[in-house]
Parts: sequence; structure tokens; C-alpha cells
Amino acid sequence: MGPGHRETPDKMTLRFEASCPDGLCPGWSIILKGETPSEANKFEINFLCDRDDRVAFHFNPRFTESHIVCNSFISNRWGEEERCSYFPFATKEPFQIEIYSDDENFHVYVDETKTMQYKHRVEDLKTITKVQVVNDVSISSLEISKKHFY
Repeated sequence: MGPGHRETPDKMTLRFEASCPDGLCPGWSIILKGETPSEANKFEINFLCDRDDRVAFHFNPRFTESHIVCNSFISNRWGEEERCSYFPFATKEPFQIEIYSDDENFHVYVDETKTMQYKHRVEDLKTITKVQVVNDVSISSLEISKKHFY
């Protein structure tokens, strides 16, 4: 993390990070299985761009608010938050999150129920090359695979 990065390392506990140099979008699916500790506050799944500090998709379930907050970090600032009040998470309960991307949106499924979709704000999807999971979550498995829509 270089200077000017948006988070200080002590505020962020990295649980997982993977890079896909050819781009994770569109067409790739990420399936995260895990659970949150009893004192969970929030966790994040971030889809990051390779060449700069952009966050294409920030997926942030917040237990303190019982909301899922989504956003993008582009041109050195956060955009407008999109909030989802459907909150399918409970502390110490296992869950599965699947996020996949097509040409238009990120689609989010929690325990195989479609929870939300988020319109792409980064235009060049091929630059989205990294996924990271941070903060209050213990991961039992994380799978990244190519979806075949056709």
C-alpha cells in the first residue's frame, strides 16, 4: 500500500486477496463461504483495478446497521452509496456469497438467493483484476471460476 492509499493498514485486516491479470470481469464468479464472529462489525469484498487505486465494487455488509452498503472508489473519491436493506447475515451463522459480473452489473447472491445487483461504474472491465476480502469474517473457502452464460 503506497502513500495516498484510502485505508490505513491498521483499519483493515486482510483475509484474502487474489489477482487475475486477464481481468475478473465480465464472466467470472467468486464464491465465498464463511461466517462472521459473534462480535462482527462489518466485512468487505472489494473488486480492485490493477493500474490505480480504483475500487470497482465495494460490497460491505454492516452488522451494526443491518444494511449492505455498496460503492465504488473512482478518481480518488467514493461515489454515491447504494444500500440494500435486505440483510441475510447473522453473526456465527455460515453463509455463502456469490458475486458474478456480466457486461452491465455485478450480481450478488447470498445463500443462492439474489440479493442485489450493482451497475458497473468502471467502464473498462478488463482492468478489474483483483479481489480482496477484509475485516470481520472467517473464510472457509473462496472459489473463483469462469461462468459460462451461453
